[in-house]
Amino acid sequence: PFPSLGVVPYTPDAGWFAYLVSPLRWGYLGVSLFLVLSGFCIHLPFARKRGATGDGRATGYAFNARSFYLRRLWRLYPAYAVSVIGTFLLLMIVYPTPSTEAPSHNFGDLISHLTLMHGYFDRYFYSIVHVYWSLALEFQLYLLYPLFLYCFYKMGVTRAVAVLTVISIGWRILSLDVFHHQLISISWTGPYAMMGFVLARMPEWLFGAWLAEWYVRGGHTKSRRVPLALASMVVLFSAILSSLDERLWSLTDILFGLGFAFAIAAAIVPRKSLPASARTTHHSLLVTQSYKRLVWIGTISYSLYLFHAQLSWFANPWIKTLPGAVLPFGLRTIVLILSIPVIAIIYRFVEAPFLKAPRPGERFHALYTRLEGLLGIKTKAPLPTATPRD
Repeated sequence: PFPSLGVVPYTPDAGWFAYLVSPLRWGYLGVSLFLVLSGFCIHLPFARKRGATGDGRATGYAFNARSFYLRRLWRLYPAYAVSVIGTFLLLMIVYPTPSTEAPSHNFGDLISHLTLMHGYFDRYFYSIVHVYWSLALEFQLYLLYPLFLYCFYKMGVTRAVAVLTVISIGWRILSLDVFHHQLISISWTGPYAMMGFVLARMPEWLFGAWLAEWYVRGGHTKSRRVPLALASMVVLFSAILSSLDERLWSLTDILFGLGFAFAIAAAIVPRKSLPASARTTHHSLLVTQSYKRLVWIGTISYSLYLFHAQLSWFANPWIKTLPGAVLPFGLRTIVLILSIPVIAIIYRFVEAPFLKAPRPGERFHALYTRLEGLLGIKTKAPLPTATPRD
């Protein structure tokens, strides 16, 4: 009955167009997909290390916390800090006094975001840029990662993920029924801080970590794509149904994460080899070009996440005054498309310099070395280059 399922607020007096574009308005589900992908990518090197040593216990889960956290901060924080400070200054210039047209942007908002503490406080949760709560959640997951590894070591991966998921469901029920916090974006009233708290959202990330273990063990070579894809569809549809009943919201995000985990599992199952004659067809060339474009979008996706909302602000004040639904929707789509080249430039100069730890003679090497010294990290020899099989 709600064409804007998962969007706050519900669409009043929705017409046919609202129903038509409704799936495009479920962007918040990208958080669940992102968490599963993050768990997979972060845990994959450790799962491979365990597989290479043949030790399923302690050796495979050796963890250098200081090195891990320095790499994560170097990769993510500089571009994030630039976006937070730049957005704060932009808001101060355009909205020098508090306005319902703009997110909250006082000094407390700035400090809470720069320290990644905004996810713990309802007053800062959606301030400056409302999507940044998910990055605060990601850093909470990094802080708990050594604990996850310890649980994997003590209980085994599957049992640990199951136990931690049960704990999370209990926490989510407590958050809804006792603390009266909202947990999913379909809610229209706060408080919201529990929605971005690690205990409420860790199953989605853990499903990705489990997938990494499954992949390293060769589970993807023994599985079939169609059953996994069908399971994904069933679970994702169940998640949508659960969002219609507030009593089931304690399961909604977890079901979305599980559904996306099945989808990712289906995607990494090897495809049957194409005959040589089919590899040079016009269709295959088109698919290859489309794939390259998607990879490029994926490459700049972190910058898209950091900067897309701000660029849309320039157009929104006059677009929302236009009559009807079709024209504003079309103009917003055009603004989003036009923002991609701008974000690509931002990626080149703001994010790209921090993709990898700098080597001697490269820019920022002195700064990186100083940070290593502050954290007591000794530079190690680079890992061997990945083989084509990897």
